[in-house]
Amino acid sequence: MNSTAPVRIVEGQAASEHTLQALSAYFGELDHRIDGGFDPELTEVSGPEDVTPPQGDFLLMTDLVTGAVIACGAVRRLDDERVELRRIWVTPEHRGRGHARTLVRALENKVRAFGATTAVVSLNPEMTEGIAMFRNRGYEPVDPFHETTTASVFLAREL
Repeated sequence: MNSTAPVRIVEGQAASEHTLQALSAYFGELDHRIDGGFDPELTEVSGPEDVTPPQGDFLLMTDLVTGAVIACGAVRRLDDERVELRRIWVTPEHRGRGHARTLVRALENKVRAFGATTAVVSLNPEMTEGIAMFRNRGYEPVDPFHETTTASVFLAREL
């Protein structure tokens, strides 16, 4: 793991301008990585209310020195037992430093705080790094938990 500046994870950011910028960059990257491009309208849409307590939360990871957003991720309650991890993304220049793992641990803690027992995630097959990270964290394949998505890899982990 590379040396890195300290980071801060900020909760409750569903409607912030920084979140909109991070999601725009994330969707742009997906558009380049996914065969045929990525259209956010073809994936399951969630509004700020879906990722705001008590239904969920949206986290931003920022560089403590510069304040720049370097990663984002959200949780959304599906039911009493399952919470979905969504929109997990690290800026390309900050990858390989363990930020995704740190962010996923924070999101899993949110799952526990909601009283749920299972974290679930859906990914596109082109997201090979994310799939490997989740599999290394003990996530196992499960049946799809939503239909309106371009994702075809569905994983879950009991917490």
